Amino acid sequence: MKIVVISPTVPKDVRRVINIEDKTIYACDNAVRELLRQNIKIDLAIGDFDSLENKSLLSGIKTIKLSVDKDESDTAYALRHAYQHTDEVILVGGIKGSRSDHFIGNLLLLEKYPNLTILDDTNKINRLEEGVYEITSDNFKYISLFPLLDSVVSISGTKYELESEELFQYDTLGLSNEIIKTKAILEIHRGVLLVIQSSN
Repeated sequence: MKIVVISPTVPKDVRRVINIEDKTIYACDNAVRELLRQNIKIDLAIGDFDSLENKSLLSGIKTIKLSVDKDESDTAYALRHAYQHTDEVILVGGIKGSRSDHFIGNLLLLEKYPNLTILDDTNKINRLEEGVYEITSDNFKYISLFPLLDSVVSISGTKYELESEELFQYDTLGLSNEIIKTKAILEIHRGVLLVIQSSN
């Protein structure tokens, strides 16, 4: 079973971001409204629903109602619930919007769930540890490498290539590279990277 957790801000066309066929869909809080607008079946709605103005939209949807006073975000709860059922979880949305604090909170969840992918219509975000990775450009032309720990990195197939380059924790040297071939080869010799692919 694969679970897709969808969090505000929801992409305008979720089906263009991810194939939702044969996947279980969790909607976080106000994502319910946008998913219903896109005629996407919601298997489970999770949240305190403080930002969902029309509560009648929840009618007929299996729901976990959270308290407004809680120690984790609606998205964090939904991911924890999802990972209790499967290791194949993707977070869609939760990147854009007026609340940058929620976006940062979602990024920090990658430390708790290292295999999580965060997607929206213009970004793909992963946390990668030591190893060799083939990264296809697909719709994501740009790639940024942010070291979460002191790291040693090589990358080829990009406009700016690195060969066993040492990147210190939170270094911005890896910002805004460009994949110029069908795929880039990334090798993390040591360390942990936050890898963000962007379409524009």
